[in-house]
Amino acid sequence: MNAADEYLLGDSALYGRLCLITELLGQFVAGAPRAVGLAQLEQATGRPARELLRLCKLLCREQLLHPHPGQPRAWTLACETSRLTLEDAFRCAMSEQASRARPARQKNAGTAEADARQQDAVHPEIGMLVMQATMGINQSVFQHLRQFSLDRLRMTAAGMFLSRRSPDDGLRSWPPARLSFS
Repeated sequence: MNAADEYLLGDSALYGRLCLITELLGQFVAGAPRAVGLAQLEQATGRPARELLRLCKLLCREQLLHPHPGQPRAWTLACETSRLTLEDAFRCAMSEQASRARPARQKNAGTAEADARQQDAVHPEIGMLVMQATMGINQSVFQHLRQFSLDRLRMTAAGMFLSRRSPDDGLRSWPPARLSFS
């Protein structure tokens, strides 16, 4: 088994983004139907607010989240938890990866032109065969990911209580909630 077998489509960066987006969506699934705020996401994931904010905006653009009208920097799921799948997370990871690549391509316009010339050099039959295989693989990947609903992610019992009162120090938080797979 080689190292590429451990990652989705042999891409460790895509695999990492998919895991992070799934973790974020898992927090929203666990908190549904309540809103989840940026501070909660920071505490649960250990990721910086700037990155989480960017990803939540992406999830809003992809129509998986809605901004909460009464709370700034808080969101709610845009659908029922049972309708949210790994396919949704994967599509968001792909969208984010494409938007990250766009500025790099614009900076390297010469490289893009060289890539286009290289693609033109491919025999049309080979290009058609590879394109058909790519489409088939993508359809198969989406079909398989669609089978994994994110409502399978649940909060552990220790993470169900958000805070408690203590007479000596006011409001004290419980440790961040953990997701478990059931």
